[in-house]
Amino acid sequence: MKKCIILSFIVLFFTAGYFYGIAEDVSGAANLKKAADDMKFSNALGFYKLERYDRALNEFYEYIEIYYDGIHRGEAFRKIAEIHIKNFSYQKAIEAYNNLYQEFSGTDEGLDAYFQAGVCYKKMGFDSKAEVIFKYIMANHPGTSAAYNSEIQLELLRMENE
Repeated sequence: MKKCIILSFIVLFFTAGYFYGIAEDVSGAANLKKAADDMKFSNALGFYKLERYDRALNEFYEYIEIYYDGIHRGEAFRKIAEIHIKNFSYQKAIEAYNNLYQEFSGTDEGLDAYFQAGVCYKKMGFDSKAEVIFKYIMANHPGTSAAYNSEIQLELLRMENE
């Protein structure tokens, strides 16, 4: 009986060590994935800060494509939109904002992206499309900062059309 108990402890000890090693490997792989995610995003951000917008766009788009569950996706979409706005490519900025809204629709970040798409439509002169977005935000997300900003934008549209 004692031998059986001792043998059980030995097996338990070595098995626990084996599973601890597996847990370390999984943890190490997760750390490597996070490090790679951070490095790719940092590379894109570096080009953005250097105002090398063509290279930054390539890096941000690659990041979005590779890291479909990346921790910097929201910021990458915002930077893509900002670059397109700097280049007066409002339609491409709208696409980036809409992608951000689709992925983060239940968050303030996603809602703000949808609001920004409306602002881009307004800048392009598509007031009716902007108005639809602003009214949707106000109706479906009352009490949010995006709803408040949408109300202001609608008032500005009314004043411009008078």
